[in-house]
Parts: sequence; structure tokens; C-alpha cells
Amino acid sequence: MKNLLKVLVAIAIVSLFSFNEANAQISIGGGVAYATGISNIGISVNGEYAINDDWDAAAGFTYFLKKGYLNWSALDLDAHYNFTEASFGKIYGIAGLNVLFASYKIPTVDLGAFGSYGGNYSSSSVGLNLGIGTKIAMSDKLAIAPEVKYAIGSGYLQIGAKILFGL
Repeated sequence: MKNLLKVLVAIAIVSLFSFNEANAQISIGGGVAYATGISNIGISVNGEYAINDDWDAAAGFTYFLKKGYLNWSALDLDAHYNFTEASFGKIYGIAGLNVLFASYKIPTVDLGAFGSYGGNYSSSSVGLNLGIGTKIAMSDKLAIAPEVKYAIGSGYLQIGAKILFGL
């Protein structure tokens, strides 16, 4: 699973930097989110690449806080279609790929003659993101972007906001 995560993160980074738009803008930042199916808060690292006035490519990795023996994290590779530009900023639709990772660490219990049970387990699921967001410009190089998206297949609604710094 760790190798799959490394490959997906590498693909996300290459995707963000592989376009050849002369006046493209790259933004990076972090954020917080709440996922309903996971029932927990997550911290994210995000990047966006403005392909043109209508389209942005976005990648994000969210680590959800540990809950008992369970850890969750998600990798999102999304496209943003900018519907309109309002006085406060852009409103965009979200569509993309979601990979949800779960790992369980169950303490080993020795049951004597019945053996020992416990250990580390992991799983992942792939889904599609659909949602909406807005990017509110605070200055030329700083924006706040609240989003709501549902991960079809992974089965959770994510509500969050990120702060992006333009490079």
C-alpha cells in the first residue's frame, strides 16, 4: 500500500507541473476538512495548477486524525471547472479521482492455548469526487477555498476549506 501511495503522489506532482501554459499559476497550501463517513477531522496538503481561465488541476492529500486503532487518509486528483467569476471570487465544479486508505493496528492478544491474535491491516478503495467550491481571493497571492465534495465509491461527504498561496 505504501508503494501505491508513493506512485499516486508522484503522479499528482507530475500532473500539476506537466502543462505548458505560459501564464499558468501554481498554488500550494493546506487546509482542514471533516468527512462524514469517517466521522473525523483531517489536515490536508493541496496544490493547484491554473490550466486556463476555465480549468484548474488540483491534487490533495488529507490525513484524518487517528481514531482508536484506525487511521484514514485520502488522495484526491481533481479537475475544477470555473463556472463563473463573482465579485468575491470563482465558483467551480469538482470532478476527479479519490483514493481512500485505511490502516488498522490491533494490539496483539495472547489467548494461551488458543494462540495470539492482532496485528496490522490495511485496505484502500477508489472512488469518484463530485462537488462544488469557491476560491475567494484575499490578495494577489493568497486565497481561501471552501469546498464540499462527495466521494462516490468511498462513501463519504467531505466539507472543508484550504488556504492557497500563489507561486
